[in-house]
Amino acid sequence: MNIGKESEQLEFKASLAQQKSGFESIAAILNKHGRGTLYFGVDDNGDVIGVQAGKATLNHLSRDLESHVNPSFFHSVRELTSADGKQFIEVTFEGYNTPYSAFGRFFLRFADRDKVMDQAMLLNYLERKKRSYETWETSDSHHSIDDVNEDDLKAYIERGQKCGRIGFEYTSKQIVLRKLGLLYDDRNLNNAGNVLFSKNNPLKVKFATYQTEERLTIVDMKLFEGNIFDCIDATQKYIAEHISWKVVFDGGIKSKEIPEIPLEAIRKIVVNAFAHGSYERIAAEFEVTIFRDRVIIYSPGHFPSPFTPEQFAFDGLESIPLNTKICDILYMDETIEKHSTGFERAFAYCAKEHVKYDYADTGLGFRFIFYRKTDGTSRSLSATETKVRQLLNERPSLTAKDLSQKIGVSQRTISRAISKLKNLGYLIRVGGDKDGYWKNGEN
Repeated sequence: MNIGKESEQLEFKASLAQQKSGFESIAAILNKHGRGTLYFGVDDNGDVIGVQAGKATLNHLSRDLESHVNPSFFHSVRELTSADGKQFIEVTFEGYNTPYSAFGRFFLRFADRDKVMDQAMLLNYLERKKRSYETWETSDSHHSIDDVNEDDLKAYIERGQKCGRIGFEYTSKQIVLRKLGLLYDDRNLNNAGNVLFSKNNPLKVKFATYQTEERLTIVDMKLFEGNIFDCIDATQKYIAEHISWKVVFDGGIKSKEIPEIPLEAIRKIVVNAFAHGSYERIAAEFEVTIFRDRVIIYSPGHFPSPFTPEQFAFDGLESIPLNTKICDILYMDETIEKHSTGFERAFAYCAKEHVKYDYADTGLGFRFIFYRKTDGTSRSLSATETKVRQLLNERPSLTAKDLSQKIGVSQRTISRAISKLKNLGYLIRVGGDKDGYWKNGEN
């Protein structure tokens, strides 16, 4: 049986002993085309010669592929049988978070051959990738300037003027958007302008909070839609409201609230997620997932392989922004303080407060993880719990309904907060349900 000829997206290997060169071909094909197929047990001329395989072999092959070809990508490994009864292995793969490496080296496909990329070739590859994406930023979004909220645009210009990074006055939407480089023509926004300033909710953020360390009991779940600025604000607010805050009394009447994760670090990572999100290939959907032991911020963007966040934070590596126009706009009003300093500052805030973190490229996007300070009993308080305690300290006779209206959460949420405050000794009930009041307990 013959299955054809090798090509820029098709590679044959006679045996599993050629696994290393096979993985190099996968990286080369991904870098050139984003998808392809590799067969083990097939000769160079396309004849199926067969290879010994079983479930364990397929599993080992898949694990080796995940270990030696980076970053992550989709792949499928399966055993096939030829018409004359010979077994061979098919590996299909797809990924667009280029460039991919195999065993630490980068390759590019030319006809049916794989060429190693040296440093100059790799940098040129990254620059061409960047220019290709810039075409998306400046392309027609098919949304007009009427889709921009003028008050939001005015507020942006004021922020930029205040920090000294914008040197012109607000005149009209059309003139200002043209000066910012966010128009495709006289009436339509380009794609960058749309995701930055459109009031038609171009982006989505999924929020979810779970009671344990797994996706079992859901405490809260919601979907938020908006532009980049809206989403940055909403994401920071959601995390701040769903992590724990430690209430510290300094001897006076007022207390000091300290979040378990520095808000400054959260902001840096959130802004980084939206600044470097990949908006071209898929519908831009971001995620924030909060577990008992960690907070995960997911962006459909990718980190520029082969570099790491530490290289940008500590080694002075220059920024390689995917969204040049978007990053420039975020810089002009100090949403981004300075290019390539986000990770540096986030890591510094975490180190100061002894907060552990991690990150990973998933193949579809970039995931940043803050590990929460939890001892299992969690004496720290959430923003809602802190607010409940403060309000009851000021007015001990407030009911759950009163608290719900003042804080803007459900009575069920208020009940959970009061229950926790009682269990921790922060609140003591004096009297009955109707004529009683709350007394401040443990300080």
